[in-house]
Amino acid sequence: MDLYYAAVNTLRMVSLLVGSLIIFAGIVRATLVARGAGGRGRVARQITDHAALGLEFFVGATILNLILNPTWTAVAATAITIAVRQLITLSFRSLAQGN
Repeated sequence: MDLYYAAVNTLRMVSLLVGSLIIFAGIVRATLVARGAGGRGRVARQITDHAALGLEFFVGATILNLILNPTWTAVAATAITIAVRQLITLSFRSLAQGN
């Protein structure tokens, strides 16, 4: 059983690392395309795409954490992570559309 928990915990940590790297890469790419007319929209689209994908990995990591630690605190953390992902995605999408 310890091997199971170690494997799930490792998968959770890898998921957090991959999500962080995807978001960081999106920010770097967004800064590279920010020049010129319409730069704000291009930046918002770049960050939106990468943030949404990175936050999906974060949601997966919180679900894995819920498996490892089935408490109400873990349930709340999972719900908050999903809510933040939705809010950030909606916020960036409206920015990208110029609203």
